[in-house]
Amino acid sequence: MLRGLRTFVFGMVSVLTPIYLAMLGFSPTYVGVSIFLVVLGNVSSNILLTWFGDVIGRRSLLIIFSLLTFVSGILLSSSSLYPPVLALALFMGNISTTGTEAGPFQSIEVGVLPRFTGNRLGRVLGIYNLIGYSASSLGALASSIPAYLGDKLVFVRLMYLIYAMAGLVMAIIYSALGNIEAGGRRPGLRGGLGRAAVVDIRNLSILFSVDAFGGGLVTQSLLSYWFYVRYGVTLRELGLVFMVVNVVTAISLVIAPLIAERIGNLRTMVYTHLLSNVFLILVPLAGSFMGSLAFLLLRQSVSQMDVPTRQAFMAQIFSDEERVPANAVTNTARSIGSLPGPLIVGDLISQGGLYSLPFIISGSMKIMYDLTIYLMYRNRVRDNEIR
Repeated sequence: MLRGLRTFVFGMVSVLTPIYLAMLGFSPTYVGVSIFLVVLGNVSSNILLTWFGDVIGRRSLLIIFSLLTFVSGILLSSSSLYPPVLALALFMGNISTTGTEAGPFQSIEVGVLPRFTGNRLGRVLGIYNLIGYSASSLGALASSIPAYLGDKLVFVRLMYLIYAMAGLVMAIIYSALGNIEAGGRRPGLRGGLGRAAVVDIRNLSILFSVDAFGGGLVTQSLLSYWFYVRYGVTLRELGLVFMVVNVVTAISLVIAPLIAERIGNLRTMVYTHLLSNVFLILVPLAGSFMGSLAFLLLRQSVSQMDVPTRQAFMAQIFSDEERVPANAVTNTARSIGSLPGPLIVGDLISQGGLYSLPFIISGSMKIMYDLTIYLMYRNRVRDNEIR
């Protein structure tokens, strides 16, 4: 339930936030900086989880992060939104720029799920992510509600009140959560982790940061803004577009574990991701809104098949005690890798005529990641082996 609630509001604000900032009169460069602050906030949350998650307590941190989401939503809904307050709200709210999640909530949940799933982990993760993307698609559609009410700022601000209330509900439910603690770890990355685990975390963090650098150029927030600037797509149309995009993505998440059961998690990760990156490069080259949308949908039909399979792959590599810190560190690396994306895209759009570059750079970087992780780990993992 909490996964669905979170991703619903994340899907909503990921589409809405860059358009909201544009409606407030901010330049493309400032919009890029603002999205940078969102990603920086996710980085900070994951670092806090990495170093102190098992000291402060996982449940306590989930409650704290939920309350920060509540406060962020309240601030963003304010009619007196001064730039410093806006920056603070974007930084502290664990807002997603992808429509799903990159912050600490997923790091904890994916880390503890293998405890309860046995040999069906791949399918459970497929359903877990299906719920996320399905809810995100509804959130993306909900982001268009202000357009039906006249695009008035007051209605946009009401959407952030919904975001705030979701944070409050999460805090209440997390406070009643059972035991999800690991115990026995000291502060820091190496507390309780073996040398082999630390090496794997380092290697995967580098690889995931390369992938995330490319992904940071084409997040849902930036794609929303790109279509808005490049083709003049309205908020009403954007809500429908990203609802369809996330529905297509959700369907692929159910199929991915079934493929992985036949060819393995790593092969499924790499093969589907490579194909998606070819489609990604073709998005801006189509030259029309419908053409770009067609290639985006083709890309989304396979691009996220690596999500449940990557999570299952991580469960193969790491033991139960290692999974939450491993997920937190690698998610932190992903967030850090994606940090330059909003700044680069904002600058390219502000200069005009460079609309294709983010997609070409992104696709190329992600292809490099796919090939490298396959070569490094193809002889390492055995299918369906979970320690």
